[in-house]
This record gives sequence, structure tokens and C-alpha cells, in this order.
Amino acid sequence: MLAPAVNFLAHFLLSGTDDELRLGNLLGDVVKGRVAHYDHPGVTERMRTGIRLHRAIDSFSDAHPVVRRSKQRIAGRYGRLSGVIVDIYYDHVLAREWATHGEGTLAEFAADVYRTLREHLDRLPVGVHPLVHAMTRGNWLAGYAQITHIDRALRGMARRSRVAVGIGTAAEELARDYDAVAEDFAEFFPELRAHCVSFLAATHE
Repeated sequence: MLAPAVNFLAHFLLSGTDDELRLGNLLGDVVKGRVAHYDHPGVTERMRTGIRLHRAIDSFSDAHPVVRRSKQRIAGRYGRLSGVIVDIYYDHVLAREWATHGEGTLAEFAADVYRTLREHLDRLPVGVHPLVHAMTRGNWLAGYAQITHIDRALRGMARRSRVAVGIGTAAEELARDYDAVAEDFAEFFPELRAHCVSFLAATHE
């Protein structure tokens, strides 16, 4: 089984500076079924909104023609793994183009997200704790800017899962086709951000 929520950077950025939304967005791939039924010590309705936001991001992305175009570019080689790979590609572009799409510096943003996760770790399920520790200790969010980090992440996924065994070479294609991927992302991301703003406004929270 593939690791959930591989595009952590985009999900956290689209949560803004709201700790509750960040925590919920992290849980978006972990919580199954109806979000209203999710219960855990310390959970708030705003965290549940973060879970719903995560799902809204995923569903909007999956249906977007630009994302489909990015997937089609590598589908011949990677098949159904193309979606996972494009998620990682897009986080790489987001990190490299942070001055355009992000807020402040990437290092400052990453440090603040890690603060959120550390301060509220007891409000997250125990099963998520190893992920949080690995992310913070390895500085994953800032690491997305480096192609070597992307390569390690993809090769690690290939080692851990038979399903993803062919994914290990995908960083080579990202390095070669970066400009095309970056153009796709530049077209797609503002629309995703606007969708998230509308989604949160509709929650009236």
C-alpha cells in the first residue's frame, strides 16, 4: 500500500496558518468514512473541516484537466501510479517556485508547520506519530525543493511496496521534463487555491 498524502506541502499551504486545518488536512487520507463520525481526544469541528478540505483538494485535483494532462505525460510508463507521481512532482514545483506560490520563505513555513504538529501531537492518532516524527526530523517540506529528495522519496516508496516497484525512476523524468510540469502547475494551482477559498467560505466557520 502506498503512503498516504504524499503531497504534504500543497495540503499544508492550502490550510493557511490555521493549526486546526493543518491537523485535519494531515488526517485527510487517514480518516475513512463520514467525517462527522470521526472522534478522537482533542478533535474539533475545525479539524473535521480540515479533513473535508483535504478531500476537496483531492477530488478537485483528480477531476482537473491540467492534472490529467500531467498524468498522461507519464502514464505510458507508470500507469495507475501516475497520479501519485504527479502529486510529488507538483510539490517539487511548489517548493522550487515558493516565491510565487507560497508565503514568506519555505524554511519559515516548514518550521511553523512542524511547530503545529509537535505542539498538537497528542491530538493525533498514535498511528500518525511515526509519520510526524519522520517528516519533522527529515525536514520533508523544505526538502521537496531538491530533486535528490524527490528521488529518495520515490525510491523509498518503490522499496516499501510491490505495487510501487516501478516508481523509483520517476525523478529522472521530472528532472528532464521540469519545465512542462512547472507550466502545468502554474496553470492549475491558482484554480485549486480559489476552490479551497470558496470551500472554506461555504463552511461558514
